[in-house]
Amino acid sequence: MPTRRVTLIFPQTLVTEPVIWRVSKEFGLVPNIRKARITEEAGEVVLDFTGTAEALDRGMAYLRSVGIRVTS
Repeated sequence: MPTRRVTLIFPQTLVTEPVIWRVSKEFGLVPNIRKARITEEAGEVVLDFTGTAEALDRGMAYLRSVGIRVTS
C-alpha cells in the first residue's frame, strides 16, 4: 500500500478535535505521526498516512473540506 507524507496545519477551531482519528477511521488510513507542534492557537503535524491511493486522495480531500491546510 502506498504511503504519503503530509503536513497538516490546523486552525484554532480544530486543535481540540480528533480529526486524525476521524480520517483514519472513516477512510481506512493508518497514521504515523512523525512530528507535531500544538498550541492553543494552532497546530502543525507531519505524518505518514498509509492506505490505498483512492483512500489517501479521499482522506486528504476530507481534511481540506473541514478547514485543515494539507501540504505534501
